[in-house]
Amino acid sequence: MSLNQLGSYLAWLVVPRAASAALQQGYYQVFYPAANTAPRPETPTYRRDQRISYIVVIVGYLIYTTSTTVTGVVAQGNFYSLLSLPIDVDEKSVRRKFRALSVHSHPDKGTGNEEVFIALKLASETLSSPLRRFAYDRFGMPALSWPEGKSELECVMRGIQSSIPQYVVSFVVMVVLSLFRQSAFGSYWRFYAYFAEFLIELHLITRTGIQEYLATYSPYPFTIRELIVLSRSLLITLSIAAAQLGPVLFPASLQPSTKLVREQQDVMKAMISKLTKVTDAINTEVTSTFITQTQPFVMPSQTKLGNQVGETYFKQKLQQYLVDLKLRSRPEVRDAIKRAVQAQ
Repeated sequence: MSLNQLGSYLAWLVVPRAASAALQQGYYQVFYPAANTAPRPETPTYRRDQRISYIVVIVGYLIYTTSTTVTGVVAQGNFYSLLSLPIDVDEKSVRRKFRALSVHSHPDKGTGNEEVFIALKLASETLSSPLRRFAYDRFGMPALSWPEGKSELECVMRGIQSSIPQYVVSFVVMVVLSLFRQSAFGSYWRFYAYFAEFLIELHLITRTGIQEYLATYSPYPFTIRELIVLSRSLLITLSIAAAQLGPVLFPASLQPSTKLVREQQDVMKAMISKLTKVTDAINTEVTSTFITQTQPFVMPSQTKLGNQVGETYFKQKLQQYLVDLKLRSRPEVRDAIKRAVQAQ
């Protein structure tokens, strides 16, 4: 899961709630202009309008995020769009197109652009080589830095190995997010989307003809890599939308069963009882220790002493206690006390 995907997830947690509340408020202002005529929050009508507003916002935001992702991929472009070539172009047409475009962008020309020329040359070299083109179509720009492969299978295996860290990180992030889920509904949607995306990606990178089939319906020459990016974004968005809409569409499914509630209550009662017993035991032990340690300093109850005399008494007892403690800490004294106890 990339930072953009994580940001999209956080936006899904904030935007729909705020937007649906604003939509409902605007609806009431239009259709209930008079004061104190709009439904109150505790009424069924208000809750119904709240659910409808939330569903409308979720569906609209789903369409918006999907269209934004597609627009971003198209705006970024690829080697085919750079050369204005279809996805099923042959190598000869690639070279011919490069020669035509490089005439205007060659650095030796007065109106040439070196950066554009380098990009055109890289695109031409990539699409003219069958293996490099195969790897680029499926794994994007990172595949151009790989060593020259000997077969398509080698390119596929190298691409799968490079994708493993991303899948591991995504799985860990989903596990962490599932620990903080707000409701039981849809708690496993992310994992369904995760494994679905893995199967879709594996199918896309190991099959041919998908780009050509899609080209009959889309004017933009999508590569396999771009289709994978779109599928990842779409599945993540759909899983989040499902988790958001589930509690609204199926509120009854969120109510725990009576048996489950009773089991949880029994567990809580047992834990509270055990905690009370442990607390009582600790309190008894602390009280006993306190009495034992302060006993040498307790003044006789039958002796009536003033403040000065009482302070003198306390100092004498404290001095005696420290001397006894010092003596008992000596090894020979401990051994003597031990022998005396054993002799009794």
